[in-house]
This record gives sequence, C-alpha cells and structure tokens, in this order.
Amino acid sequence: MQDINTTVTKNFNENIEYIQENHPKLFEKLSALDAAVSNGHYQEKYELLYENSSFDVYENSTNNYLYNKKITTHTKKSLQSVDFSIENNCFEGFIRQSYSKERVTLFEKKKKDTPLKFYASYVADILHETEQDEIRELRTIDKYIFFGVGLGEHIDAIVKKVSAKVYLIVEDDLELFRLSLFCTNYKKISKNAKLFFSVFEDDTEFSKTAQTFLQKSYFYNHYIKYFQLLSHSEDKANKFYVAISTQSDLKFLFHDYLQINISPIERLSQNYNILLKSLSFQEKTFSDKPFLFLASGPSLQKNIEFVKKNKNCFIIVAVSSTLNLLEMHNIKPHILIHLDPFDASLKSFENLRNISFLDDTLLVLAASSPKKLFTMLKKENIFIYEAGSNYKDDAFNISAPCIGSLGYMFLLALKSSKIYLLGLDLSVDSTTGLDHADTHQDTKRLTLEDVFSNKETLSYKDDLFEIKGNFREKIYTTPHFYSSISVINRYFPALIKSFQEIYNMSDGALFSQTTPLYADKVIAYPELAKDINKKLKNLFISHSTDKLSAQDKNSLKQKLSYAYSISKDIQNYALISANATEYAQDIVDIVIKDNSLQKYELARVLDSYLYYILNFIYNYMQNSHHSLKQLKKVDKLLRNQLITLISYYIKALEIALEKKN
Repeated sequence: MQDINTTVTKNFNENIEYIQENHPKLFEKLSALDAAVSNGHYQEKYELLYENSSFDVYENSTNNYLYNKKITTHTKKSLQSVDFSIENNCFEGFIRQSYSKERVTLFEKKKKDTPLKFYASYVADILHETEQDEIRELRTIDKYIFFGVGLGEHIDAIVKKVSAKVYLIVEDDLELFRLSLFCTNYKKISKNAKLFFSVFEDDTEFSKTAQTFLQKSYFYNHYIKYFQLLSHSEDKANKFYVAISTQSDLKFLFHDYLQINISPIERLSQNYNILLKSLSFQEKTFSDKPFLFLASGPSLQKNIEFVKKNKNCFIIVAVSSTLNLLEMHNIKPHILIHLDPFDASLKSFENLRNISFLDDTLLVLAASSPKKLFTMLKKENIFIYEAGSNYKDDAFNISAPCIGSLGYMFLLALKSSKIYLLGLDLSVDSTTGLDHADTHQDTKRLTLEDVFSNKETLSYKDDLFEIKGNFREKIYTTPHFYSSISVINRYFPALIKSFQEIYNMSDGALFSQTTPLYADKVIAYPELAKDINKKLKNLFISHSTDKLSAQDKNSLKQKLSYAYSISKDIQNYALISANATEYAQDIVDIVIKDNSLQKYELARVLDSYLYYILNFIYNYMQNSHHSLKQLKKVDKLLRNQLITLISYYIKALEIALEKKN
C-alpha cells in the first residue's frame, strides 16, 4: 500500500507542478476548487478508491462506481476500440476536392486572365499531384482528442498506442479531473507531445481552446482521431466539429485575404477621409445620446414599426445589407457601415430606388470595399477604416467575422454610452426559419430537419444546433453564425467600459454582458436635434485625415522589404529530407520568422495559404511511399505558388510608393 501511496502522491505533485507552469488558467480552477472544499463552500461528490490493485471512483450521491470496479477491463476495451482507420472516430480538417489535368490547365489560364479570382488557381496543380487512392488506414496519428478523462488510465494506454504529437484533453467535471491527477501522469505524457486541456469550460472557452489546438501545427489537421468516453457528454465532440468546420482559414480563403490586403494600399493613397483612432462618441455632444444598431437579422423586420416610430430619437447605425428594408420604410441611417470586399455586396446599393437616399448618411467603408462602391457614393461622405490590415499607424482599425459583429464592435470601440442592438440575431427565426430579414440578398429558410445530428455531414451554413437565446431558453443557429457569436462572447466583454449600457432587442443569440430588452419596453427618448447629421460629420472630419504620414510611407517600404526577403528565402529553400513534419515546419518557419505574423499583412496571407494547402502535402508525404524526386516536384509547385502570391503584393506596394514619391 505504501508503494501505491508513493506513486499517486508523486503523480499528483508532478502534475500540479506541470499544470501551474504550463496551464495557469487550469491551475487557477484547481486551486479554486481546493479552496472551496477547504472553506466548506463545496461538498465533494466523489471518492478515489483503491481496491484489489485497481482504482475506481465512488459517487456519494448515487452509491455508484464509475468503472464498476472493472477499470482494467474498461481500459482494455478502450484500447481495443482505438484504430488508425479514417472511418471511425475521425474528424476531417480539409475540404474534399479533386482536379484532373485538364482542370489544372484551365485554372492556370484563369490565373493569367483574372488573378486572385479563383482560389483553385493556386492549389489545383498541387492537389492533382498529391491526389492518391483513398487512404483507409493512417500510418501515423499526429493529433488526438480525448473527450472525457475519468481517472485517465485509458489515456495512458491510448497514448502509448497512437504516439500522437499533439493532444486535446477534454473533461467537463473539474472534480473528476482533479482525481485523475493522482492516477495519470500528464507531465510524463507532455515530454513527447504538446498537450491542450479543456477542463470545466463553457462553450465560449471551449471554442477558444479548440481553435488554439487547431492552429498548433495545423498541417496535422487533415485527419484528427478521437476517443469518446461513454460517460462523457457528446456535447463537446459536437462543438469541436463546429470549430473544425468554421476554421477561419477554410471559410475565408487566402486569395480573398490577399485581395483585401492589397485593395487598401490603393485606397489609402487616393485622398479619401481616413478615420483615426482618436474618434470617440464620448465627446460632449454625443456622450449621452442613445445609439440604435441595426443588423439584418429577422428581428429587424419584426420590429420595423418600432424603428419607424423612433427613428428621430436614436442615432441610427446600420449595416449596408439593411438598406433595402430601411429605404422601403423611409428610415435613413445616420451612419452606414460596410465591410464586404466582394462585388456581390454591391446589390444592397444597386437595388436602392434612388441612391440619393444616402445623401445625408455618413458612409463608413472598409478600405477593402469594392472599387465600384467608391464611385457610386459621394466622396465627401465616405470615411474609410482598416479591417485587418495596418498600413496607417493611427487609422481606426477594426476586424470581426461578419458585418453584424463588426458594427457592434464599432459602437463599443467608439465608447457609445447607450447601445441598443436590433437584428443582430445570429440565429434562425423560431417561427419562419429565416436566417435574415427577407429583404437580405442571401436569406435562407431552414427547418428543424436541418438540426445537426451527424458530424460527417455538417454544413457550414445550412445545419442547425441549439444554443442559449436572448429571450428564449434555446434557439437554433448555424456554424456560420456561431463563429461570430463565439467572437462576441469571447472578446467583446474586454471592450465594454463600466459606463456603457448595452440592450439586446433581438430574438436571437444571448450575448455576454448585454441586457435582454423587448422593443416595447424601451424608454422613450426625446427627438435628436435637427442638425445631428451635421454635428456627426464635423466630429468625423475632425478625427480623420486624407494623407499618409512619412512614418506610414516608411512602414510601406518595410513591408516591401519583407516581401522581397520572404520571396528570396522561399526561392532558396532546398528540400533534402522526406521527413514530412520537418518539411512542413521548415516552410511555416520561413513565413512566420521574426514575429512576422504580428507585423506584416503578407505573412498572415501566406500563413493562411499554408493553412489551407500544407495539410494535403503533409498527408501525401506521411501516408504514402514516394521518392525524394516526387516530393521535390510537389515542393517546387508549392514554392512557385507562394512566390506568385508574393509578387502580386510586391506590385501593389511598388505602385503605391511610386505614386507617393
């Protein structure tokens, strides 16, 4: 008995030391649990038992044993269920596609005729070359997930079998996880693998952990195997599938990302008003004014009479996709926000009966907005902001997954004191099944038949799953909307100041630190002054500029220097080993060297491209037998595509700098 006591004590102490040093948030949770137990604020539910040379967990309230005193049998069965097949317990982290030689040639031509229009122009040749017979068995498992820890004996056994390089360990019960610290030595496992923990996390925390896990060595994401403990809820496994299906670099692709980082270079040099970071609604004239933010969810249409009745009592900030509905009801927004860089988004403006509807509206446009849009609108009313890029150091810069979440962030960042949200549903209407107001150009109608039930068939925009509602106990949303909900609940609370009051009038998703409020319960505000538009414009003009500073121009030159440097490094790279991990990491390291992801737009674009394509190449190298000559051919194709993407960026920078010299 002394030996087992020594072992469990050693395991626990080493685990605590390891977790404190490497996973501080988890350590804080464990410390809080210990303190709650010591102070009598929490009654322990479980007891750790050791009988007949094996462990078990006794649940006090039910008098049940977690393993029914057969933990060894459980571990053996768990181990037997683990295989290297892609058919069982396997997430796919890529978009399935196939390209014939003829299609490769077609997209090469399209690349010459219309650069950056088709993402396939930059991946088709590589995917054709790496295409192989369908893999049924993996040679290695590189990423692995445990949904449910228990005492962790099955984890020890499975780790020895799969020898993955990265693990995600998920457990919803903090007390149960703490007991596993006595039986499973996580520190020992971490010596040969990178560990991520999701313990006692809500949906928002888990979403962040899952994305961090996916970002780590993302070239391992092609196939991710997992083990589901029968006693553990399937909710986190379902939520992980949402995370993997909404990976930002797989839903907003690299060619579009490059385009939206090239467009601002031109726009910022054309003497448009550029909003500055100093802009704030805390200035005296606006500090006490209520702001009504309108997005294009179903709740806007349902409450349009409220907006009509109160349109002169709020400063109305609307997203561009609401325009057709607002014009129909003669509701002129004081401020209009546009984000979408694609020509399809022009429909919201082109479908207006008369563009003069916007004559008095301040037009806040992303610098990457379609070129045509700038020709359709009054230049004196346009104020541009940067969305993700950073070409002007003091420019107002804001980025979010969708225009709805961005508009909400806009009001938070500008310190609006009273914010009312309407139409920011980010869910489907419980009655009609619509995901937007029916005037929205991309509105869809979904039904409960679309509720998510099969991880193999989940669709990014069309399948539904249950979340907490603003007014209702539960509502249904899509993975597409959920990515925005996660960002709002994860990051926005840090932006909210103590003086800001936020009321959510939408019959949609519940948002952190907002107060649900039905439209008919909104207090009556007095009408705004007749010259409010003029005062708003004066405020915007006083916090904008139409020029790039000398510092901004030097920054452009540094970005150009980086582009040349990275192009040279890629050209000079020589593949000398068939080791898939070493090769993938070498290519990634070239792009992200010297903290470049934080400093250079181009680095983020190239990283996005590698996120998309590198797992195909890694899978090709790792799970098939190829000669070094064959691998060098694939390497050459990859580096040629990288250099081509870089060349577009270099050309845009050179043109901008020539104009400024």
